Parts: sequence; structure tokens; C-alpha cells
Amino acid sequence: MVVPSALLSHESTEHYTPQYILDAVIACMGAIDLDPASNSREIPNVPAARHYTAHDNGLVQPWEGRVFLNPPFGPGVEQWFSKLYQERSAGLTTEAIVLWKSATETSAWKTLTALSCRVCFPSARIRFVGPSGDSGPGPTFSPALFYVGDGPERFEKAFARIGAVWVVPGK
Repeated sequence: MVVPSALLSHESTEHYTPQYILDAVIACMGAIDLDPASNSREIPNVPAARHYTAHDNGLVQPWEGRVFLNPPFGPGVEQWFSKLYQERSAGLTTEAIVLWKSATETSAWKTLTALSCRVCFPSARIRFVGPSGDSGPGPTFSPALFYVGDGPERFEKAFARIGAVWVVPGK
């Protein structure tokens, strides 16, 4: 089996979300209104009502409603979390789930945990889907899923089967 090198390195910022994660996101929020970092509008990976692609530049568009964010992994990722902070503060984003890595030493982690009230640490590494639709043995990083919103108990229930759900300290 050929393993997509993008999943094992930083050769690509594209890491498509597997279906079981999307199922948990929908179980938590009911639906996804926006995928601001979508791979495609024609054949999107995330079943959202609206999709912003790289061409649309989701960083300059409004983020209304329930947002699922799996940002481009790599340099500049923190700008996606700052955008979420701005949209949530403005009352546009009602709730959000963010899939990112468990990089506790980074400023991006600090931004995310300042926004979030819960974090799920999956019990196994997420096998992301590559741009060609195949998956490899898993990424070289440990993932985390962050919940931003007023329904932490829904998040806990939806994500308990995926991994340990922790309360963000001070929340």
C-alpha cells in the first residue's frame, strides 16, 4: 500500500476529516452551517451548508452559525483561530468545533484553549483522508478536537466514544 506522504509530513496542508469525526460533529451541533477551510465546493469533504475554499479566502469572509474548522495545517494556522475568536466575539459564530493537533507549547494552542470550554483527546491518532481519497497509517502528530459554544454536555456526549473529553481549566 502506498502511504500518502502528505499525511506523514508537512508536504501538504490538506488533511481531510474522516467520516466518524464528522458524524460526532453533527451529533453535537445538529448540523454544520460553515466549513471555512473547505477542500471544495463541488465535492466537499464536510457536509456543511456553506463552504469557503482557498479561492474564497475564509479568513476574510463572515463565519455565521455552527462552524466546523479543520484548518490548513502549517505556518499561519493561528490566524484561523484568531478569526474564530473575532467571529465568536461578534456573535456571528454560535458554536464551533475545531480539529487541530495537540501542540500544547504553541501560541495557537493557547488561542484555541482561551476560546474553548472542552477538548477531546482521541484515544487513537486520526487517520486523515488524503486529497486523492486514500488514508495512511496516521499522521505524525496527536490530534485534538476543541469545542467552542454553550453546549459542552452535547460535545461530551458526542465525542466520548472518540476519546477523553477534558474541561478546559478556568471554564
